[in-house]
Amino acid sequence: MLAIAGAGRDRERLSRLATDLDAPVVFMGRLDDDDLVRFHQAGDVFAMLCRDRWAGLEQEGFGIVFLEAAACGVPQIAGRSGGSHEAVEHGATGLVVEHPDDPAEVATALASLLDDADRRTAWGVAARERAVREFDYDHLARTLDDGLAALFARGVR
Repeated sequence: MLAIAGAGRDRERLSRLATDLDAPVVFMGRLDDDDLVRFHQAGDVFAMLCRDRWAGLEQEGFGIVFLEAAACGVPQIAGRSGGSHEAVEHGATGLVVEHPDDPAEVATALASLLDDADRRTAWGVAARERAVREFDYDHLARTLDDGLAALFARGVR
């Protein structure tokens, strides 16, 4: 089963497509923070196939949602767009699909994780460890503080 969270502009089109294909899809709508954690924990894989649109003017900035899934121990699949490939460590915490508009490439990425429980488990553990190690608020605050201190030491105001 596929569960889709969010209330984006594509929801109506996706709903019609799921109905036309008689696909096992559940549309969850917008989730509050508590439900979002349970949503991620319930999944085997988190996928958001970001893609550039409007000649590259619309891109995924970073993809904090990938880190949310990672913090829940879930491997991710991202489409390469903007900074998504920085949020997902390809081959370690998930996969980055180079051509997210290519259904065959997307299907191959999904199947490679859905068909390999050991890899899903290992990448989920690695994703959680990376989220804590590199994106914990205390770590990020120290990194920012160190960077600002270095600038001030050089006389940059």
